[in-house]
Amino acid sequence: MHDIGNQGTLDKVVELVQADAKAKKFRPDYDVSEELKGEMVSEVFRDYMMFALDRYYEACLPMVNEYVDEHQPRRKKRPSLLHNLFWFRMMYDASIDPHDNSIEAYIAENYHELHRKPFMISWLRECAKAVPKFYYMGPKLHDRIFLAIDILEEKPLDVIVYDPTAIPPKTGEIAMGILMPLGGGLFFPIVDFYHFDYQAREAMGSCFHHHYNKNLQDSNMHVAFIHVLSVMLQIESMVFNEKKEKPTSK
Repeated sequence: MHDIGNQGTLDKVVELVQADAKAKKFRPDYDVSEELKGEMVSEVFRDYMMFALDRYYEACLPMVNEYVDEHQPRRKKRPSLLHNLFWFRMMYDASIDPHDNSIEAYIAENYHELHRKPFMISWLRECAKAVPKFYYMGPKLHDRIFLAIDILEEKPLDVIVYDPTAIPPKTGEIAMGILMPLGGGLFFPIVDFYHFDYQAREAMGSCFHHHYNKNLQDSNMHVAFIHVLSVMLQIESMVFNEKKEKPTSK
């Protein structure tokens, strides 16, 4: 009995730092080694993204473009909105059918490789549970790591950005995006956030919870998000137009 107890304790200690893709399960609260994080993001997830873009992007584009056209973002902001909406659709489909979606299709097509890495399969399925959210951008904690506050849940999250072309967040701005878990309470955005104009943050924040609570009464998180996003984009547009039309003082 004593030996069994020691072995159980040893297993728990080893699991606290996940370092091997052959491990059976990804545990969001446990730290992941830097080497394994690199494999997760730069190899497996990047490969999944290329797979999803190749297989689903063209079919999704009419729906995504219709939504974007309806809200008429400024030209420089359109690509960011479009890319985030595509990945919203991937996560929405995963929430509707956990057995038939882009992530499960990727796992099935690459099972000959992934079956030797059950950790990666477990992690990808955890990623499929991601929900698009709105965040207050907090202070930088490191070169690529900053704090983001989930506005709906008022929960702080540590975010790392791997994309060198991503727009550096401005403390206090509101952004929307989809965060993927990396273990140990760390997350990364699937693509760069959509950064709302800094000047719109107060108007957006003043009615954010009202619109979310209203939509969550008869919608799931994904559907509520897309309705609230519409309102936030309209607010951003109104604030921008008001600022543009306001005469400058001499």
